[in-house]
Amino acid sequence: MPAHKSVVDLQIRYGDMDTLGHANNAVYLTYFELGRIDLLKKYDMLKNIDEINFVIARAEIDYRKAITLFSKPILETYISRTGNTSVTFEHIIYEKDMGDVYCDGKTIAVFLKGGKKEKVPDAIRSISDDQAGAML
Repeated sequence: MPAHKSVVDLQIRYGDMDTLGHANNAVYLTYFELGRIDLLKKYDMLKNIDEINFVIARAEIDYRKAITLFSKPILETYISRTGNTSVTFEHIIYEKDMGDVYCDGKTIAVFLKGGKKEKVPDAIRSISDDQAGAML
């Protein structure tokens, strides 16, 4: 179990739905974004929008079950790996009442300054659950 994580109750909006009545696959990346931002805010690393100095370089999602308009999904997010200039965020969305997993995935964020890669800030590194990450 990660020591530092974000837990967000997701509000499913009608606009998230596709014609089949479940959350559109692309919306999951927006949910993951909510988790990343909540994690940084929770540990007091984000006070204004200028402090988001990373871009998403890779995203992976394994879809397991459809989210519907009446689902009660919970999103958990944590940092599983820290490199020199990147971090890996792990995400899982599951049903609040039953615990069924809707999806799990990863997003890899690369830190930038002036358009060039930058070292991961120590504050971010401190909330990573990657014990070896500090040595990379």
